Amino acid sequence: MAQVELEAQILDALREIAPELDAKSLDPSRSFRDQVELDSVDFLSFVLNLERRLGLHVPEVDYPKLSSLGGCIAYLAPRVSSEDAAPPMHTS
Repeated sequence: MAQVELEAQILDALREIAPELDAKSLDPSRSFRDQVELDSVDFLSFVLNLERRLGLHVPEVDYPKLSSLGGCIAYLAPRVSSEDAAPPMHTS
């Protein structure tokens, strides 16, 4: 997945939680919580939404890495790329 597509998925997931989001004014290096009114339940919903959209699991210990747009891209880009390259194996 290209970085532009990944960023769009992240912003769409965030908009589902915070529809008032103005993506153009979002600073990629600042925490979402500093820029958008998110409480801990909203943030958890955002992470779960990302997992659903991208088809991957984010361990709870890594949630803080998803606290900003830049952090999301840095954390998710290699995982989405590796998911594209090697589809998950299903075992019976």
